[in-house]
Amino acid sequence: MRTISGFLQLLGLLVILVAGYWTWYATWGSNPNDKVGVALTPWIPGPMRDWGCGKLNQRFPQAAPTACSPVAGSVTPPTTAPEPARPDGGGSL
Repeated sequence: MRTISGFLQLLGLLVILVAGYWTWYATWGSNPNDKVGVALTPWIPGPMRDWGCGKLNQRFPQAAPTACSPVAGSVTPPTTAPEPARPDGGGSL
């Protein structure tokens, strides 16, 4: 039981540290494309991410943060369908 309590405390501390860093990045960070902030953005819950992206877009109107682009939160990137194989085995070069 003591191990579970310690693990949960450690997990809670980690969540607080990550949320705190990301909040600092969104409100006071000097670079909208901070590597850690950009990497954390997809993991932040939707309402908090929307608030933070609004702050970043407000603070950096000319430099759109890559973490807040419409495609950044998507699970799979858009792809084009491969060209079907030709019956004669040939392909376009």
